[in-house]
Amino acid sequence: MTASARVCAIRGVALVAAAAAAGCGPGSLTLPEPPKAAETAALVAVYDMPTAVLDIDGAAQIAGAAQARLADINVDWFPSFVVDALIRIRLRLLASGLSDDPATPAEENHPLVRAVVEVNRICTGWDDPTGAPDQATNGGVDLTAIVDHGQLQSELWAVASGCRFLSPAPGQAVVVGPNDRVPLKAFVDGTLIVYALAPLPDVLAAGQFFVSFEGTIGLFGATRSVAFDFEYLAGTVKFRVPVASGGDAIVSVGATIEIQGANGRFSCDLATLTCQAAA
Repeated sequence: MTASARVCAIRGVALVAAAAAAGCGPGSLTLPEPPKAAETAALVAVYDMPTAVLDIDGAAQIAGAAQARLADINVDWFPSFVVDALIRIRLRLLASGLSDDPATPAEENHPLVRAVVEVNRICTGWDDPTGAPDQATNGGVDLTAIVDHGQLQSELWAVASGCRFLSPAPGQAVVVGPNDRVPLKAFVDGTLIVYALAPLPDVLAAGQFFVSFEGTIGLFGATRSVAFDFEYLAGTVKFRVPVASGGDAIVSVGATIEIQGANGRFSCDLATLTCQAAA
C-alpha cells in the first residue's frame, strides 16, 4: 500500500520547517480529541483486570461463546492489517524525529512538540496490480496519531473506507490443492481505535496493542457488520466475552481455551468445551 502524510507542530524548532511545508499556519495547534477515549481506557483496564465472576459451568458457556466470537475477529488476518497500519504511522513518526513509544516522555531540554501525524494508505486491491494502486477502486485507510508535549499519545485511530487488499502471509490463505494456496481477498470498512501497549511495531511479531473495531469486514466479497475488541500481544490474541450474569471474561484460544475471570483462571478443551480451574 502507498502512503502520504501530514505533520503539524508548534514549539518544536526541529519541526517548524515540516509544519510549514505541510501548510500548517503559525500559532497554536489544536490537537483533535481521540474518539471514545474514556470508553477505550475502561476497556483496556478490563483486559488487565477481568470483571466476570465464574464457576466451571460459567466457564464452559464462555468457551462456547468464544468460539463464535473468533469468527467475528478473523484472527488469521485482521491483526496483521492493524500491525501494518501501525508500522506506517511508526515510520512517519521516526521520519519526523518523533518518538514511537507512548511510555517515553520528552527528553529534558528538548523543545516541547505538539503534532498531529496523519497517514493515508491506498489499499492494493484484489487483483495484485503492477501499477500504482487506485484509491477510487480499492479504497484506503486514514490513520491519525497525536504527539503532545513531545510524547506519543497511546490512543491512535483510523478510518478504513472500502479497503480491499490481499492477505497472503503464511497461514492466511485458502488451501485449494496439495500445493496451491489462494491469498485471502480481505475487505475492511469502518472505524479502528488502537491503544498502544508498547512501542509501535516494526514487524508483526512485535505488536502489542488493544484494538476495537466497528464496521464491515469480509473475505472474497462476503461481508458482514461487526463490532469487537481484542488485545494483541506479540502473536497472542486475547478478546473480551461479556457474561450474562455481569462483567467480562478475557479469553485466548490456542491448543485449549484459556479464560481469565475476576476470581481465577479456567482451561477448557476445544472439542468438548469441558473446563477445569487452572492453577
